[in-house]
Amino acid sequence: MTNDLRGAGLPSNLFEIPIIGKGEEGWSSARSLFQDDDDRLRDLVMGYGRDRWGTDNCHVAGSAFFIAYLTRLIWPVAAQYVLKRRVPDVRLANLAFHWREQRIDGTALASSGFATLAGASDATHFDALAVADETELYAQLKEWLFEENLNIVVPSLRRAAKASLKVSWNAVAASFSQAFHNLYEASNAPGTVVNDATIFFEDPATPIYRQVSMEVVIHQRNRGFFSRREGCCLWWRADRSNEYCSNCILLTRDQQDRMFRRILEARR
Repeated sequence: MTNDLRGAGLPSNLFEIPIIGKGEEGWSSARSLFQDDDDRLRDLVMGYGRDRWGTDNCHVAGSAFFIAYLTRLIWPVAAQYVLKRRVPDVRLANLAFHWREQRIDGTALASSGFATLAGASDATHFDALAVADETELYAQLKEWLFEENLNIVVPSLRRAAKASLKVSWNAVAASFSQAFHNLYEASNAPGTVVNDATIFFEDPATPIYRQVSMEVVIHQRNRGFFSRREGCCLWWRADRSNEYCSNCILLTRDQQDRMFRRILEARR
């Protein structure tokens, strides 16, 4: 139920998060990694940094690992919320990792619970938590995603792997902005995407408050929804990097604009 986005025209399977089927093996609780095994978490983060970004720097490795985690978590949450007004149960207690040779190669939900609006077609589903209105739905998203997931994961990465708290929280905002960027392209109501992004980034009750700003850019009849970061992902410090991200805080606004226009020109 939580993954039913067929026909939405989304450009990536990263907008989907599977649900573990009965009898599937190789899965373990995400909570056990972030709460019970600092040594394993530290080794995992540093190994990921070396394998994917070619770095032994703990801050850069922490950023690399956390970005991968966020992409598989936040993109599905954003898609469900924006397109379906539905929130999957992404509490850390309901999240699981699939392991292969001491590396994570899959992320899934242990159960298919979700929140939705009362009166919606799926509100009577046995896994549904029906809420009164969009204010309550947004509050439920913040509770499951921030209070019962990221507010546990971010300090755990700091404790176990010395990952930067500032870099980590900016990465959360950046992951949301990337999801909104892609959803803007796929949505039949791009204005809704813009409004939702504004609510997320202008909410002082969250750790991502004003961590990015987003705007619609028009170039040669093409439109895109782009972000400008207020913090750094540290990609430029990785051995394998050869350029800055288009929204990098180290670029001037004019340099960012030129990169945004190149992205739009490539859509021809």
